[in-house]
Amino acid sequence: MDELQRPIYITTPLYYVNDELHIGHATTTVYADTIARFWRACGRPTLFLTGSDEHGQKIHKAATAAGTTPRGFADKIVGKFNELWQTLDITHDIFIRTTDPFHESAVQRVFERLKENDLLYKSSYKALYCVDCETNYTEKDLVDGKCPVHKTTPQNVEEDNYFFKLSSFTGKLKQYIEANPDCIVPEPRRNEILGKLREGLNDTSVTRVQFDWGVQLPWEPNHVIWVWADALVNYISALGWPDNDHLPTDDFEGRNRHAHATPDGKKPFEYWWPEAVHIVGKDILWHHSVIWWSELLGAGLTPPRQVFAHGWWQIEGDKMSKTLGNVIKPGDIAAKYGRDAVRYHILREGPARGDADWRHASFVTRYNADLANGLGNLINRSLNMLNKYYDGKVPAEAKFADERLEALRQGLIRQVSSLSDRLLTRIRAFDLDGALEEAWSLVREANQFVNESAPFKLAKDEARKQDLAASMHALCEVVHALAFAVKPFLPDAADRIAAQLGIELSDSLQNALRWGRLEAGHQIGTPEPLFARLDEKVDG
Repeated sequence: MDELQRPIYITTPLYYVNDELHIGHATTTVYADTIARFWRACGRPTLFLTGSDEHGQKIHKAATAAGTTPRGFADKIVGKFNELWQTLDITHDIFIRTTDPFHESAVQRVFERLKENDLLYKSSYKALYCVDCETNYTEKDLVDGKCPVHKTTPQNVEEDNYFFKLSSFTGKLKQYIEANPDCIVPEPRRNEILGKLREGLNDTSVTRVQFDWGVQLPWEPNHVIWVWADALVNYISALGWPDNDHLPTDDFEGRNRHAHATPDGKKPFEYWWPEAVHIVGKDILWHHSVIWWSELLGAGLTPPRQVFAHGWWQIEGDKMSKTLGNVIKPGDIAAKYGRDAVRYHILREGPARGDADWRHASFVTRYNADLANGLGNLINRSLNMLNKYYDGKVPAEAKFADERLEALRQGLIRQVSSLSDRLLTRIRAFDLDGALEEAWSLVREANQFVNESAPFKLAKDEARKQDLAASMHALCEVVHALAFAVKPFLPDAADRIAAQLGIELSDSLQNALRWGRLEAGHQIGTPEPLFARLDEKVDG
């Protein structure tokens, strides 16, 4: 089946409701949203899920501190999640909560299957447990006696629990990952997991008895299922597993934007799951590969097609933490600079391949250079000149009499005509910065074309009307291409470019990114600035 006919199911992790979301959560979600938008623009069947993780000791602790119930606490935080996703224009199709009854039933069914397959047993549980990341650690995992992620001292926990025979999956997982080299990307993350598998896996505790906020074990209700073993099931429960007969629809508490019919009468789980792609931070790759895949295999199901694990942000060279007071709230940045500015910086400077450093000076510099001076200036001066010289009507395509300028025009034609394929290559590789660079290479070349062809000079020379038409037609074609090309990345800017050009962004990306899409005489809208320059003084 052709790639664009195959469905793709894109997911973020379910974010804990113990606190408001920060720039790290926004980064994962913007990555997922951009990829989902891109595939939709190509006409590929796309389903995009995000949601909230509401069970576990950490949530119980946070709710108690707030003087409310876990469910009441979760409801309040989930409302803030949805506000942020609206602010950043996140286009998820499903927002799932682990307190959704259909999800809890699916978790219990997974555990019934694990029991049926003799993969659970009862034993005494002694562990170093970090409540903040809901994860067990050994002494060798700790850094100076503290959790390697949260830098807090883990609890010594001892109780009788159910254990999952994780050790029995060591060989199967190693074989699967080696046979499917793209199942974990980027490659260093895959190698990291393989390295741990070579050390061997230990069985892991998957129930708790010291609190009751979670999914109960069906045959022993005083046991609550470990929050990770619970939350990971969301990726299949959202597809209707195990009944395999529904997706949450528009009327499901108003949380989901679309109902998704599947072709040929296929059930949602059968249709979407084979092309599942999990987008996560590197700190939870272990859970999304080793733990989750073992849970799936143990329940007689297949792993997702791929996990993309990105890095972390530092803030001005330091670890992001409440203690340092440097936690970046993406909603605040979007309110001040616009959501496209936040999305652009995440995609351009973010930790897709390794850790990254959020520096305000870099944010301002990128904004001014790329958005205001680059894209914004190109669109504004191109359309203003069209208004001035052609009353806002696109001229018929023409060639330059000047060979040097005609060569530059041909270069733009090649850029536009190859842009779709170049974007596809980048997105397939989760190279989001590279995808933007492909678009901005066209921006830079077009700005240089304006300087070289100088339509503002050509307009003064009656003998060069053909050259003026060649210049302005080419610039209109570039503006048309950029409106479509930046839509997955900068949705607001794309919509504003389209409105100014007087077009709809309804065509597929492949059709739109071809030369000659604008008819002679097409009337544009009203040009206006896209991005105002930031006058902030910054160091560096």
